[in-house]
Amino acid sequence: MEHSEEARDIPFSVVIPIYKVEDCLERCVDSVLGQSFEDFEVILVDDGSPDGCPALCDRYGERDSRVRVLHKENGGLVSARNAGIKAARGRYVCYVDGDDWVSDRLLETMYRALGEQGEPDMVVYRAVYQYDVGQEDIPCHVESGLYDKARLEREIYPAMMYDAGLPFFTGKVFPAAWNKIYRRELLLEHYCRDERIGLAEDNAFVFECLYFADSVYFCEDRLYYYNRCNEGSMISCYNEKYLEKSQLVCQYLRERLGGRQPYLDRQIQVFQAAWLMMAVFHEVRFSPSGRIARGRIREKIGKSQLLGECSFAFLPLVSKIYLLLLKMHCYSLVWLVSRLRIKNEVS
Repeated sequence: MEHSEEARDIPFSVVIPIYKVEDCLERCVDSVLGQSFEDFEVILVDDGSPDGCPALCDRYGERDSRVRVLHKENGGLVSARNAGIKAARGRYVCYVDGDDWVSDRLLETMYRALGEQGEPDMVVYRAVYQYDVGQEDIPCHVESGLYDKARLEREIYPAMMYDAGLPFFTGKVFPAAWNKIYRRELLLEHYCRDERIGLAEDNAFVFECLYFADSVYFCEDRLYYYNRCNEGSMISCYNEKYLEKSQLVCQYLRERLGGRQPYLDRQIQVFQAAWLMMAVFHEVRFSPSGRIARGRIREKIGKSQLLGECSFAFLPLVSKIYLLLLKMHCYSLVWLVSRLRIKNEVS
């Protein structure tokens, strides 16, 4: 339901895309409504969820005037987020995934930081992985503080997507939508316009928003809890369109950021190589046998456009060798190396 409340200036809009998260949704929404700072709106975007989520959303809308509910046909995460962005009235917008939750100090901390730092275009805050037992900090590779455009160009942009000094294809900035708050005008200019993207969705617009921001504040407070309690998610399921979806996000980044700076072109090339390799790992991890895995790699990846476009120029040596084996159709060796890497991940 929509509230017919007269439009007014609101500091924050919190957009929560919702699909099949019935068991987690109340914890998520309650964590937002329980904020110590009270002047905000919550936009619950029901993306055609087939469970009890739509009714839960409506109950929240009836109980709290700060809650607005949008019901739509299922279109995926990008579509749901975009619906929330376009409905938002807050000066700043942040996202919370429907199975995660936030600190009750999130918006109070953001309000104070925005005032103290001169209302930057974005604020990036710390987050943790929450497990059934215990939690783990999500690594942050940027020193806290305010970064104006000159400092962003000097210290962040040259390695925001890929830093050769960090682990496997890691950049300085963690590419999640949900540990950041965005000036609404910036987000409306640079949200993800391709709603077909269903993998690495956050990458498609987070880096673009960062690149076009005039100032960004990196906050050291841990304010977001990423739910890793339920590992029965899409992360642990086979996706037969993994490579196709990887190609979509790579193409989108090339279109939106390619050709602007040599360092961005280099990072996009490395990004493409990384997702190509992860597509191989995905086939190896979820194939019922080595024979089937090798066949899938040969048919899906060995003949792919992404492999043909892949450049070796800026890759670590081990990755260069791996992709060279793939280009030379050495699928048994590729499968073996991939199995060893996956085994090392588990151990």
